[in-house]
Amino acid sequence: MAAVVGCGHGRASVPHSTHAGERMRESATLAAPAMRSLQLFLPYPLPFAAREREALALPALSKILARGRVTGLGVKPWEVVLLESFGVARQRDWPLAPLSWLGEGGEAAEGYWLHADPVHLRAERDALLLLDARHFALEAEPARALVDALNAHFAPDGLRFFVPDPTRWYVRVDRVPDIATWPLREAAGRSIDALLPYGSEALVWHRRVNELQMLLHAHAVNQVRESAGQPAVNSVWFWGGGVLPAAAGSRFSGVWADHPLARGLAQAARLPCAAVPASADHWLAQSAPGEDVILLALPAAQPREALLAAEQLWFAPLLRALKRRQLSALTLVAEDGGTAARFELGAADLWKFWRRAPLPAE
Repeated sequence: MAAVVGCGHGRASVPHSTHAGERMRESATLAAPAMRSLQLFLPYPLPFAAREREALALPALSKILARGRVTGLGVKPWEVVLLESFGVARQRDWPLAPLSWLGEGGEAAEGYWLHADPVHLRAERDALLLLDARHFALEAEPARALVDALNAHFAPDGLRFFVPDPTRWYVRVDRVPDIATWPLREAAGRSIDALLPYGSEALVWHRRVNELQMLLHAHAVNQVRESAGQPAVNSVWFWGGGVLPAAAGSRFSGVWADHPLARGLAQAARLPCAAVPASADHWLAQSAPGEDVILLALPAAQPREALLAAEQLWFAPLLRALKRRQLSALTLVAEDGGTAARFELGAADLWKFWRRAPLPAE
């Protein structure tokens, strides 16, 4: 295995260092199965039902799902399945924030960390509806100005906010609070009344939410936004809290990801990592024997566009690699409507044309 390489933001390194000639010889050796396997995580909904896939024209994906050995993982998001794959246990929340902050290039060894993402709360009759950053634009300078105001106000409470990206904020708390939170994806588009932090210190955090809402509402950044007809960034959503956990990634050889959570997991497990290659063919040209993890977050406005791109760039080439025995095993982890499943496929499975795996959504 190559030497351990840091995986913080902007410090990508190729997980396996092999000479170009060796990679070419390895790719050309098709007589025996390559001892190289891949766990491919998809952070967007996957249509498990065959009728939905047929409507999208995804033949390679359909073969992976139909011929693969399927294991239902229950109602859980892909983030939880990824953490479990690295041996990370749940705290009061799943500790997504400290690992993600680590993947952003931050230091997460000290303190308790929460996502504190900027949101817009819209008044709807007797409720406040949460709209996440998919519904508004926020530039770096205004985001820093808002976070500076939060830090000035909440410093006496032992809170410090960080803004590595205009729409991804974090907060460090000096001590571990007795609260649990709701993930942002579960709160988005819903009334927040029943989704605020809960636990023995819930009232303290409800007070902080009220304070920061008043602070942000009166901030000059939001006055400018409202005068321009833009949604005000009038609250933050606390979620995914925890202290930095240990991660056991000894079964894996490397991680390829752009998402801060996966990059943070790689760093916590002391695994080499790099940015996601442009395609499966690029990954095959760079990878070496072992089991890699790829979190495939393709840039696309809609999930349908992401799936169509993944079909051409990833699913079809990976099937070809299995047939040519350049790849010994492929594991696809995805979710559909909140229900997660794992599909495991080897070269021999491709010839089991009679197999029709029972899928969670059918």
